[in-house]
Amino acid sequence: MRARLSAFGLLIVVSVVFISVAVLVLSWPRLRASIRYLPVDIAIDRYFADRQIPSDRLPVPIRFAGEAINHNEHYRFHDGLGFLHYLRALDVNTPAGDRRGEYRLSEAETIETLRLAPAQPAAWLRLATLRWVLHDEPESIIQPWKMSIFTGRTDSALLAQRVELGLGYWQSLDEEGLAMLRDQMLLAWRLQPGSLMRVISSRDRQLRLTRELIEHTDPLALTEIEAWLEKIH
Repeated sequence: MRARLSAFGLLIVVSVVFISVAVLVLSWPRLRASIRYLPVDIAIDRYFADRQIPSDRLPVPIRFAGEAINHNEHYRFHDGLGFLHYLRALDVNTPAGDRRGEYRLSEAETIETLRLAPAQPAAWLRLATLRWVLHDEPESIIQPWKMSIFTGRTDSALLAQRVELGLGYWQSLDEEGLAMLRDQMLLAWRLQPGSLMRVISSRDRQLRLTRELIEHTDPLALTEIEAWLEKIH
């Protein structure tokens, strides 16, 4: 009886060890990728902390992001690499002839991000912005702009940028698009009024489009926007 119990106990131990080793083997590529990706997280966090593009250091996190992707095709790694290429395109120290290529690399990585994880409002908006910068066809810009709103309508960090892009392409918007632009403008007015006013000051200083969008749906908001704009001018 004791021999049977000992054999059974040994079988349990062997099984646990086998399962543990199997789990470790299966998870190792993702763990290794996460370790390689750590410098990317640090670089992106530093950028958002001080808004300074680390020109001389950018190639390093770009290389690490690529290595992470080679180990594991996680959407977050593609998203980070896409953002780093976007920063490199924006960087004044990047040669002018290289910037378009960097924008296209960012676009490709952002598309891959969205293929793997479609519910990413910031990535959809970055895709729309990249195509805006590259002067692509309006429809190719408006579709990801709409998807950004569909996947994160109330994301306050994205509202002003969505309004800016929407105002830039309002003539190409259908009724649904205009309704979405109106919604984003009113949300931005409630949640990010300062950011919205900076956009309106540069994109619709005479308030012609703003009036068309909201004077019948929210006249009080329009009155407040007019008063704010008068103060800053």
